[in-house]
Amino acid sequence: MKFKALLAALVAGGMLWLQSGCVGLVAVGAGAGTVAYIRGDLEVESAKPVDVVMAAIEQTCTELNFNIDKKETKAFTGTVVADGDFGRVVFKAKARNPEKTELSIRVGPFGDQGASELIYEKLKPKL
Repeated sequence: MKFKALLAALVAGGMLWLQSGCVGLVAVGAGAGTVAYIRGDLEVESAKPVDVVMAAIEQTCTELNFNIDKKETKAFTGTVVADGDFGRVVFKAKARNPEKTELSIRVGPFGDQGASELIYEKLKPKL
């Protein structure tokens, strides 16, 4: 009986560990700022205001033939939800100051680092 309890505890612990997300540093980007892949999101810092970043996101989605399902823009934040070759992609932009914006790219429900990096490479020249 103790073996079954121990096995159940190990399985439950393993499941929690696998669901915790991936934390890791990807690279330091030039021009667009710092790039990090944290818990399923590719996070980028841009030296552009939110409205410019949002326009770049929309243009990139068009170039990649992504279907934009939702677009929400406020004074200091913006969100774009699109469907494309990689599944659902969520872009979130948040102003840190008038000339600096943090951008998050998440592909799928758990994040896909490779797909996020491919999308970012298309977006990067516009930032």
